[in-house]
Amino acid sequence: MKTPNISNFLAEETGWHIGDGSMNFYKNKGELKGIYQLRGHIEDDKNHYIKRIKPIFEELYAIKINLREMPLTRVFGFQVWNTELVEFKEKLGLPLGKKLDIAIPEVFTQNKDLIISAIRGIFDTDGGINLEKKNNKSYPRIYITTICPTLAKQLYKLLNDLGLRTTIYSELYNKEFNRQQTFRLTMRGEEMFHKFMKLITPKNPKHFFKYQKFLNSKSL
Repeated sequence: MKTPNISNFLAEETGWHIGDGSMNFYKNKGELKGIYQLRGHIEDDKNHYIKRIKPIFEELYAIKINLREMPLTRVFGFQVWNTELVEFKEKLGLPLGKKLDIAIPEVFTQNKDLIISAIRGIFDTDGGINLEKKNNKSYPRIYITTICPTLAKQLYKLLNDLGLRTTIYSELYNKEFNRQQTFRLTMRGEEMFHKFMKLITPKNPKHFFKYQKFLNSKSL
């Protein structure tokens, strides 16, 4: 493994981790080793993993990864045993185990381009676009969902500082289904949709298709 320099790609890859990643240390053949996992939706995120995540990850760390489908859990991605990788990410400020308290590391929040890259990574893994019918027109709503209040507050400030009008609210799910409280950051309306897509420039194809669908609806 090589240790990457601070860059836009590393900021974006860190955003992927905040959205889809997990890491910890476990015993493997009697030795404590680090394991890293990154997994998205088996269908919606597959192209993103193949065309962007895999080549950038391998370039950043000089680690070969094998993407695979996991039908039982409906996910697509990879896992790799690599203690050095986990230690590097931990030093950046990313937590081990459950991501109950996570945020974009400070090293990426001092520069506008790095902030945008990190938000892109988070949105491409944990974000979505809804096109609702409103007054017989397509009304866009962009959202990012997280269970971490620290991340929610951080993203709320960063997005608004970028001129992206964002609201935040929490949802408390029924404990009977073992679901935790979530926080949803939302940007609404055509103006914010165009601005978000131009500024953040998501790379997950599913977001581009939604944006194209919206643009096509405007021409009808």
